[in-house]
Amino acid sequence: MKQCGNEGSAAAVTATLAVGVLALCGPPAAAGQEVISLEGPSAAYAEPFSLIGGIRELDDGRLFVSDALEEKLYALDPELKTVETISKKGQGPDEYRQPDGLFGWPGDSTLMVDLGNGRMTVIGSDHGFGRTVPIVQQEDMGLQIIIPEAVDGRGYLYYQPRGDGMIRDSADIVRWQPDAGGDPDPVVRVKLADVTESTSGGANDMRQEVRPVPLSPEDGWSVGPDGAVAVVRSGDYHVDWVRRDGSVVSGSPVAYEPVPVKQADKEAWAEEIAANGMMMMVTNENGKVNASMRRGGGRIPGVDGFEWPEVKPPFAPESVRVDPLGYVWVERHVPAGDSPVLDVFDGYGERVASVTIPVRSSLRGFGDGTLYLTRWDDLGFQWLERYERPSI
Repeated sequence: MKQCGNEGSAAAVTATLAVGVLALCGPPAAAGQEVISLEGPSAAYAEPFSLIGGIRELDDGRLFVSDALEEKLYALDPELKTVETISKKGQGPDEYRQPDGLFGWPGDSTLMVDLGNGRMTVIGSDHGFGRTVPIVQQEDMGLQIIIPEAVDGRGYLYYQPRGDGMIRDSADIVRWQPDAGGDPDPVVRVKLADVTESTSGGANDMRQEVRPVPLSPEDGWSVGPDGAVAVVRSGDYHVDWVRRDGSVVSGSPVAYEPVPVKQADKEAWAEEIAANGMMMMVTNENGKVNASMRRGGGRIPGVDGFEWPEVKPPFAPESVRVDPLGYVWVERHVPAGDSPVLDVFDGYGERVASVTIPVRSSLRGFGDGTLYLTRWDDLGFQWLERYERPSI
């Protein structure tokens, strides 16, 4: 394969509460760094989705896909040609109200995050519904809202605790096994996005407003099948691998050229918040705590009411994913409208390749030797495509 170029640059979208042909060359990468461009999916589903919440490939090649706006869970055949709707919308034990994240679970089962019903449900490969776990947990440390961002091969959930209402500049990533009992186990601390605070009104009518600083630096993270946590640090753009035994392996910092924040970038951020932002409501009725959440379908916020940085951080923190082989994929920040660039890091945190994907696409998951991308059209619909994983 031909090697090209020099270093590239690399959204921190803050959630609000209320076989492909390998073509070479593209954006510059580090000296001697391979750059791969994906061209042409090996399979694509012929109908669009409204808002894909999760993708999960089963051992036999079938694909579970959740559509949060349509409030449906689908099973696609391995060729992505036929589809079956699993169960239906409702509050019963074998139903859901807004299926979102999908994660591998022991025994070729799938853990589905059901935002509308405020619970997580285990679904078998036969589409049978199993046990449920409430999203709201009341532990010794207080109220915990558990929305997992990763699950390892032993069924441990990894998430960032929510629920105490405190404003912080950093947070723990914790590990928790629903069957093991006990409190969650802190694994590593990560930097959060910046916020601005303002106070108005008098002593008896005081109002405090907290707003995110869009596109401010924020650490990203994901988890490998063995439970090792990959943290991508926003300060100098490097990867820390936190092993199960607590040891840390740090990769070399990756040089990048900052991308200026322009009006198009602000508008793209606002559109993303409206499409994927989460609303959350927690109620307490006579000591019984319930949670109801909803993703997507929001109003596009105006961009003038936010404080904006001059340049983007190196990467989009929500894009960080670990593939089944233990490589970390990170979407670098580029100017709005450019082809996304994914940096790939090995198990020692060293960058080994950069991959460009089609414009208006994002990496959503992995299969057996494959990548799953979603591509959105001018109407906002999302199209599911599968590509062969490049040899790295």
